[in-house]
Amino acid sequence: MKNWRFAGIDDSFNEKKCCLVACVTSGNYIEGFMYTEVSVDGLDSTEKIVRMIKRSKFREQLKCIFLSGITFGGFNVADIKKIYEETNIPVVVVMRRKPNLHEFLKAVENLDEADKRKKIISRAGKIRRAEDIYVQLAGLELEEAREFIKISTVKGKIPEALRIAHLVASAIIHGESRGRV
Repeated sequence: MKNWRFAGIDDSFNEKKCCLVACVTSGNYIEGFMYTEVSVDGLDSTEKIVRMIKRSKFREQLKCIFLSGITFGGFNVADIKKIYEETNIPVVVVMRRKPNLHEFLKAVENLDEADKRKKIISRAGKIRRAEDIYVQLAGLELEEAREFIKISTVKGKIPEALRIAHLVASAIIHGESRGRV
């Protein structure tokens, strides 16, 4: 197995606070964590993810950044193209189910800066199927993303870095791990 490092970023939030946890894995091992906070329904997730990655000791070793969707803390939309452009690390958005884009865009209408959010959503590109999950990509092709997902998945369908990030983020906000990614 290749000894690549992956960062998986997931969130958990309540009405007051949204935390983003990045879990860094290499093979089947957890190498470390990163942490930041973003505004609930804000527009600062892209900037905070970029800053978190750039200041990390793992930055030069990361082969790929996995995101659990493109929204954090409700509708704080991450610009995956910008994350890739500013870190030079490919980004794979991982989704268990194909989102209903029409409903999603309808919900965004009710938020401040709806047009800016729609533009970010549009920049994320086509949602593609990769085996039993759906992905959006920045900085790599579908076959490479499939390889990264396969290499980094220990059990189930989701890369281990994302699974662990989900568990840690939900424990921070709720006092214990909840649900599944």
